Amino acid sequence: MTKYDASSRWGQLDGARTGILNRCERYAEHTLPKICPPTGYDQNSQELSHEWQAVGAQSVNHLANKMMLALFAPSRPFFRYQANAELAAELEGLGVDAGALAEALSKGERDAVQALDGMAARPKLYEALKHLIITGNVMLILGKEGIRIVGIKRYVCKRNVEGKVVEMMLREELLFDELAPKVQEYLIQIGIHKPERDKASKVCLYKWVRWDSKSGDYLMTQHVDATPLPAEFGGKWPADKLPYRCLTWDLADESDYGTGLVEDYAGDFSALSTLSRAQIESAILSSEFRWLVNPGGMTKPEDLQNSENGAALPGMKDDISLVQAGKVGELQVIQNIAGDYIQRIGRGFLLGSAVTRDAERVTAEEIRLQAQELETSLGGGYSRLAVDFQKPMAFWLTDMIGLSLKGNKIKPVVITGLDALSRNGDIEALKLYLSDLAAVTQLPPMLQNMLRLRSIATKLAAGRGIASSEVLLTDEEIAQNNQAAQAAQQEQMNAQAAADAGGKIAVNQSGAPQQ
Repeated sequence: MTKYDASSRWGQLDGARTGILNRCERYAEHTLPKICPPTGYDQNSQELSHEWQAVGAQSVNHLANKMMLALFAPSRPFFRYQANAELAAELEGLGVDAGALAEALSKGERDAVQALDGMAARPKLYEALKHLIITGNVMLILGKEGIRIVGIKRYVCKRNVEGKVVEMMLREELLFDELAPKVQEYLIQIGIHKPERDKASKVCLYKWVRWDSKSGDYLMTQHVDATPLPAEFGGKWPADKLPYRCLTWDLADESDYGTGLVEDYAGDFSALSTLSRAQIESAILSSEFRWLVNPGGMTKPEDLQNSENGAALPGMKDDISLVQAGKVGELQVIQNIAGDYIQRIGRGFLLGSAVTRDAERVTAEEIRLQAQELETSLGGGYSRLAVDFQKPMAFWLTDMIGLSLKGNKIKPVVITGLDALSRNGDIEALKLYLSDLAAVTQLPPMLQNMLRLRSIATKLAAGRGIASSEVLLTDEEIAQNNQAAQAAQQEQMNAQAAADAGGKIAVNQSGAPQQ
């Protein structure tokens, strides 16, 4: 790659993805055009073309909100610091309580989340999720001052057969005086730019990141147009500390760029747009009407146009006839077909209106099961984002709060997203298992005496995917609990008897009359 300069390398990589960008523009047009506006769009003088339907925008915004709450919930940390067994043994040998270590790590987790909220980074994360849902690609820059989101049109990347990013480049069009002061000084010093003449001139700043297969580190160089900047303007990072992250929603084998969820429903969005336009135009035509006036009759069109409501006009009844489209039936057909597309799209994007079936009586359990099924259907997206999105965020926040994690004794572990869905599924299974046991205990006593309750409880646990040894007491533990309960009851009875005896003695000593 050394034979290319930054601008020519950008042109090569950017020219190879023309079809991808065209598709992303079309998907954004169906949903949120601002995410990937068409080439040449000027916000100051042009208006983005919007679809005939708003289901796309509603679906993307709703799903981005749900995923934001699942991945970066404001009420709890999205990761935890986990110490390995070696560190726990070392601390135990030094007399450090495991609870004190857990409390210290918990404080670090809370500090990291507070740092995230203090930088007002959640709107940026929300924007990144919308890019991923629509275009399937976004660049996340984890800087020292905050987070930055870059759309697919402003960066290029190259991956190896394993999906690892081996090259990426960020291109920014800036005015000369918007460059970093040290960069301006260097360009003026070498005579490339003159401050008086080129202060308001436009330049292209390239940040070129490449993976060094020998060291395993990423190297970054900066270029202004065709001029490379010295090494002091570049950077070097290990893979887990790289601030430039090319995220994808779904990445196919041997692909440089990912695909978004909108692409999976592109046909439905396109059909819905066509049907919505036909529905609107048909409704307009159905509402229009005209009067036909016989030119040879007694009624004059001018009298009809200029008359007020209820006025008496000279003329004949047959001279006037009403003309209108009368296509109400066709309009109803279009509406029914569009409703099917809306429901399909809504189910794919977790819209609540699409989760619940259209019926008079829908139970809460049915809604819960349908919602859980839809949430679980996004497990693939959650798992990829946990590795590519949340884990780098955890390391970045750790550095932001000044916590050092040298070595492998303590590492951040993601606990939201797919893991959260798994834990929610475990909780639901445990609740259902307890409901099953409660139903057994409500059987008549005569029937309960005929059943092997422990065997039934074990089989019910296996059916719900729960290890019975984790929730059921052994016979020895039950016997110990019964003995402890009997001892506590006996002790309570002895205490009550002693209290009653003491009360009688007190009454006798008070001089009460004896019988």
